[in-house]
Amino acid sequence: MENRSPDQSTLDLQKKILHCLSNGTQLAWLIDPASQQIWVWQGDDLPIVCSGAEVLPVLGNLPELTVNAVMAMTRRQ
Repeated sequence: MENRSPDQSTLDLQKKILHCLSNGTQLAWLIDPASQQIWVWQGDDLPIVCSGAEVLPVLGNLPELTVNAVMAMTRRQ
C-alpha cells in the first residue's frame, strides 16, 4: 500500500509497486487523495482504478473496504 503525497511522482510509486509485484507481492494499492482514487494491482492483471463507493479487493478474510472509507482514514492522519 502506497499513499501518494503531493510531492511524490505517481510514476515513481507505480515503478515501486511493479517491483514489489515482480517479487511476490499479491496485491497493491496506490492511494491518491488528490484525485480520490485508488489504483489496484492484483497478481499479473492490469491495474484497475477505483473511486467512491467501490469495494476494494483485499486478501484473505480482511474486512470489506470502500474507496470512500479509505479516503476518510487518510484525512484523519
